[in-house]
Amino acid sequence: MSFQALRGTSDLLASDVATWSAVERALRRLAAVYGYREIRTPIIEDAALFLRSVGETSDIVQKEMFRFEDRGGHQIVLRPEGTAAIVRAYLEHSLHKTQGFTKLFYLGPMFRAERPQAGRFRQFHQYGVEALGSASPWVDVEVITLAYELAKANGVAATAWIASMGCRADQERSAEALRKTLAPHHTKLCTDCQARFEKNIFRVLDCKKPEDQKIIASVQTGSPFLLCDDCAKHFDQVREGLRQAGVPFTDTAAFARGLDYYTRTVFELRAPGLGAQDALAAGGRYDHLIEDFGGPPMGAAGFAGGLERLLIAALHAATPPAPPTTGHAGGVAPVRRGVYLATAKPDLLPKAFQMVAALRRQGVEATLDYDAGSLRAQMREADKLGCRYVAILGDQELAKGELTVKDLAQGGAQESIALDRVTEEFANRLKPKHACR
Repeated sequence: MSFQALRGTSDLLASDVATWSAVERALRRLAAVYGYREIRTPIIEDAALFLRSVGETSDIVQKEMFRFEDRGGHQIVLRPEGTAAIVRAYLEHSLHKTQGFTKLFYLGPMFRAERPQAGRFRQFHQYGVEALGSASPWVDVEVITLAYELAKANGVAATAWIASMGCRADQERSAEALRKTLAPHHTKLCTDCQARFEKNIFRVLDCKKPEDQKIIASVQTGSPFLLCDDCAKHFDQVREGLRQAGVPFTDTAAFARGLDYYTRTVFELRAPGLGAQDALAAGGRYDHLIEDFGGPPMGAAGFAGGLERLLIAALHAATPPAPPTTGHAGGVAPVRRGVYLATAKPDLLPKAFQMVAALRRQGVEATLDYDAGSLRAQMREADKLGCRYVAILGDQELAKGELTVKDLAQGGAQESIALDRVTEEFANRLKPKHACR
């Protein structure tokens, strides 16, 4: 009698593990550069966690979850995605009270009982990030930029498809308008989309069947979402931030993410070599999920990508993946690392983001407060994160063409660094072994 791995799963042999390990090291290094810390959650969770978060009409819940009853009669699932589990952990361990704005990343196996095809498996591995506790559009920019840079680090030339689904009030208005637009074509849609028509009309936009895509393209040009002034301004800031970050994107397509928790910015990172399912990574903003799970009203954004899909896309890339940069070695990490860029007022965030982006491109771990709280609060946050330097940008510094820099490892010793030398100076000082947690 012979045995084989189950359909939709695969073994990773020694040569495979070496390749995977190189990619994982690159992912961990970049996550650290952007100030994200690793979290690991169990692979089994309460089924209600996903019923409540991703939506009962989603394919994940209706078709794809590995769901079973344990000996105590509880409904258990093998985790199908990472966001709900991380929000659960964020609240269960009171991180919203002890840390406030929290940036986390993860790597690990997920499970979906879907039909295996190119780049899609029943046991697959995801990498992802979640930025919890801020509604700032600059968080959206950071999350999308990080997804893009992770692909780029592995030799993949990807493009971000972005849209704004608006707030919940916008979504109600947009859903009614979209139903009216698609009503004459209702019977021509696939069986799944006919069922989605009343329960979650936006999921029709996410349908991958060519016939439905043709119908949508024939009746819908541009975004189907009717945005209020606040959401329109938020999306304008996201687009401007992506331009500053040098992330190529298109915002002219009619698409939506298929999970119920998304609000405002949503995106997919698309790359060649993946077949009909060409999304390399995807995510967006989910400003109500923390509150829906019993926490306070707090904004959040994140994304997830498939490791298998990243490796497939890398094989089709014009240039091979760059060799992994050596990350932090084992042993005791330095007490203080990286740069925290503190801004005196929100108007300076665009300039601050440019500076942080430049530092990150040089491999320097750098972060900032996207909500531009008080300088005192930002200093406390930098201390809590274990940052080596706090670089302060205010009107006075901008007028002088320099940053005020405090070295927290030297009791707050203060100096000034010219704005045009900030990137070079910190790149020289902060080698990888020194580099914010």
